[in-house]
Parts: sequence; C-alpha cells; structure tokens
Amino acid sequence: MRILVIPTTDWIRHPVPNRLNFIFDILAEEHDVYVLHFGLKRFQSLEARLTKCNLVDGSWIAIDDPSLYYLLNFPYHLWKIRNIAKSLKIDVILSTNILPSFAANFAGVPVVFDYLDHLEESASIYYPGSALGEIVKQTVSHFTKYNLRHARSVITVTKELSEFLLELGVKDVTVIPNGVDTKLLRPMPMQEAKNSLALKGAVLGYVGSLEHWVDLETVVQALPSLDVTLLVVGPGLFTDYGSMIKKMAEDLGVAKRVVFTGAVKYSELSRFISAMDIGLNPLKMMKKNEYAAGGKVFNYLACGRPVLSSRMISLERLLGDEIYYYDDVESFIGQVKMVLGTRQDEKKLRMLAERYDWRAISQQYEKVLEGAWGERASK
Repeated sequence: MRILVIPTTDWIRHPVPNRLNFIFDILAEEHDVYVLHFGLKRFQSLEARLTKCNLVDGSWIAIDDPSLYYLLNFPYHLWKIRNIAKSLKIDVILSTNILPSFAANFAGVPVVFDYLDHLEESASIYYPGSALGEIVKQTVSHFTKYNLRHARSVITVTKELSEFLLELGVKDVTVIPNGVDTKLLRPMPMQEAKNSLALKGAVLGYVGSLEHWVDLETVVQALPSLDVTLLVVGPGLFTDYGSMIKKMAEDLGVAKRVVFTGAVKYSELSRFISAMDIGLNPLKMMKKNEYAAGGKVFNYLACGRPVLSSRMISLERLLGDEIYYYDDVESFIGQVKMVLGTRQDEKKLRMLAERYDWRAISQQYEKVLEGAWGERASK
C-alpha cells in the first residue's frame, strides 16, 4: 500500500512520540508510508527522531500557537493533500488531526480516521478557563464529527470511545488499543537505576507531558503524608502547568522531594522508569482521560513496575485489577503505602505489557487500512 499519514503534531520533533510514530515506522518496513510533516515552530530547536517514513513538508506559515498554525495553513493543506494523493498515487489516508483531516476528505482517496481521544477537549485544554478555549472546543467538535462521518473506517483506542462513536452515527469502528515497544523498554535493576539518577528511598514516577489534563495536583498534595520522592519525567508543551506544579510543591514545603527531568528520549526511558517503585497515571476526570487508555501505563508495565492510576472506566475495563487505582488524595496516600508494602512480580507485569507490543498492534492496524484500500480497489 501507499499510505499518507496526517499526524496530530510534528512527526519527528515533538518530545513525546505517539502511537502513530510507532505503528507506521513498523508498517513502513512493508509499505510506502508518507507523512505530512507539520514543522511546528515551537519544536524546531529540538533534536529530530529517526523515522522510516517519508516526510512531506506540510508547513507554509510557521507559528507557535497550534490552533493558529492549522487555521492559517489550512488552504495550503487543502492543496497539498490533494497534490500528494494524486502525484504519489496514494491508496489510503490515515488521519488523526482536525482541519488537515477535513481537507483530506476532498482528496479522492479513502480516509481512515484514528480517534485517539475526545479531540475537542484535547484542543481546548491548551486554553484553560478562557473564552478562546470554548470557541476552539466547539469548532473542533464540529469538524471532528464531519471527519468521523465521512471516513471510510474509524479506529479508536477503547470500547468506551467506540460506543461514543457509534452513538454519533459512525458505522465502521475498530478498537485498537495503545501499546509499547517492549524491545526498547525493558527492566533494569531498580537500585542501579536509582543510583544513576542520584535518587534515594521510595520513588513515585510520572512520565508524560505536563499539561492541564494531568492531575499532579493530587500527587503533590499527598507528598506531606508520604516518605517518597516524586520523579517527573517529561516536558511542558504549550501551557504553564509545570510551573504551577512547582509552585504548589514549594508552597507545601515538599519541593526538595520533587525532581523534574524535562524531556527524555523514549530510548532512554527504561532507566528512569526502572528507578520508580510505582509508575503514576494521574489524570483529571474528563472525557479525554476517562474513555482513553494512554500509553504511559504500558511503558511502566514493560519495565516491570506497578501502576497506580486515577480511577478511569476505560482502564478498569481493559486491565482490571492488574493495576491499582485511587479516587482522591486520601485514597492515593493509602494506595501508595499499600503498593510499597506489597511484593511485586516484575515478570508478570512485563508479560502483561507484552500483550500490547506495537508489533502485534500494527498488524491489526494494517488490516483496517487494507480493508479501506481493498474496498476502493474493488469498485
């Protein structure tokens, strides 16, 4: 197949790779994969990751703000996607963006849409508590519903999101969960990992972006009642959430027990996760989080570390009692103490992660794309 991917963000410089990066680098071993590359100005100074996909420049106007970037570049994307589809003889388009996906509907090629989470909340969260955020949310909702209803097929990450899509009138929905590269992320001795990072004692760890959909507030509020260090691995992207958490830690007198590393390459995450006694998945109660099961849970499991997560219906249904849950500050404190006092089976946790290896998941993805391509070819 000749596949055009329209990703959510900068393909090679965004500090946190998402599922499409892993899946399509695997599929590029057997197929011709082209990526419409959004060179977001905010990430231009970051080191580029290697990719097996062919990048096609998708930028006309460079600007920091992500919403303005896609809005101002929309005419160019409309022309560019049609041009790529025709000149490269694209068989199928995989998209998970909003305005560029709308443009893809007019390229004359079947579109498969990957509905990663509630996109209207994902877009508006960068403008917390503002009128602009509400405008962005409503606009994104309108375009997303159009894209979903006009896609040949839709992929999503959980049964809960699938049910939501079916209620919208989407007919062809396939659930393909998030996953992990279990060859790259592997356990290493905990004490060795802690020593390499100058960490002592029990360590709670978070890996991921520092944005307002995350609930590190509950974690920091619990620290005065716990004898632990909090290791925060990941960058701030577009908001001041990380600075807010640092200020909260200072106000509570626990700043010396909170370590921020900033962005870390995915290939180096094993050492950081292996230094953790517990991997945290702290999320605010919102549809974006409640119905989507993010990849960080599988990252922790791949390194043999137990997971403590905000109670989210999708995760409970997917992993059940294989991981731990909390509801508020008090239950977080109780669960941390209980998990730290329980002997963990590293091999069992690792085996659980292996069920969700990206190589197996990419095969499911390939079947959906082949179905959309085959349907077109048969007409």
